[in-house]
Amino acid sequence: MMSFIGTSQDLVPKVQQIGNEKHYCFTILQSREIAKLLELGKYNDSLVSSLSLANQRFELLIQKKDSIISFQSDKLENYSMVQQNNDKTIFLLEERLARQEKKVKRGKLHKILLAVSLVALGTLVISN
Repeated sequence: MMSFIGTSQDLVPKVQQIGNEKHYCFTILQSREIAKLLELGKYNDSLVSSLSLANQRFELLIQKKDSIISFQSDKLENYSMVQQNNDKTIFLLEERLARQEKKVKRGKLHKILLAVSLVALGTLVISN
C-alpha cells in the first residue's frame, strides 16, 4: 500500500484511487503553500457563499421576528382599547343602574306619601 503523501512537482496533487474513493496527496511543502493561500483568502469561495447564505437566513429571521413583534404590539394596543371600552361600558351601566335605583326609591317615597295622604284624607272624610 502506498502512502497518502505522494510526490508532485507543483501544486497539482497526485491522485490515488483507494477502493472506490479518490484521495489527493500533497507534499509537506505543497500543504504549507495551500495553507498560506487559504489564509490569504484565495480559495475561500465556498466559505463566502455559505456565510452569505447564513447571513441571508439570519436577515430573514430578523425580518420575521420584527414582523411578529409588530403584530404583537398591534394586538396589545387592540386589547388595551377593548379593555378601555369595556371599562367605559361598565361605568355607563353603573351610572344607569344608580339612576334607576334613585327612580325606584322616589317611586316608593311617592307611593308612601300617596298612601299617607289617602289615609289622612279618608279619616277626614269619615270624621266629617
